[in-house]
Amino acid sequence: MTLFEATRDQHHACEQHPLGRRMAAGNITRAEWAAWLNAFRTLHQVVDLALPADMQRDTLLAADLSVLPSVPPSRAALRFALDLCGVDTTGAAYVLHGAHRSGGRVLAPTLVKRGLPCAHITYRDPEAVQAWVKQTRGRDDLASQARATFACLLAVMDEIIAREDLAAPVAEVESQQ
Repeated sequence: MTLFEATRDQHHACEQHPLGRRMAAGNITRAEWAAWLNAFRTLHQVVDLALPADMQRDTLLAADLSVLPSVPPSRAALRFALDLCGVDTTGAAYVLHGAHRSGGRVLAPTLVKRGLPCAHITYRDPEAVQAWVKQTRGRDDLASQARATFACLLAVMDEIIAREDLAAPVAEVESQQ
């Protein structure tokens, strides 16, 4: 079973999660987007260490976060980042960079129209990153870590939904509709 096949159900679970659906519709608050990007940054700070410099996302995520409200770190992302320290993180990198190259490119136009920053999905050589994702997709030895990464992202989504301090004021929600 390929990595793509082994994680397809979790990929769909992220898309169908209430926060995932709201992201796709561009109907999230600036604070929710900040919490999501902050969790990505936490993971990328560990995952990207073994990747080429042009794939590393920290600087771009920091730029995106600099124009968003400050939010506390995600506990789920912090726990998983600790689990990734000192191990090969290729399975996690597949999920994160695949998310930027696929879902991020689809969501970005809608989110940018809402004034939400999306610099983190841009790559100097997007074709090279896409080739890396496609090459990695066929590996079955990375399924456990890739599934754990998707489970982390789902837990981050649950955290964001549960945090009332990230919810939009009623007026902001109404203006988004």
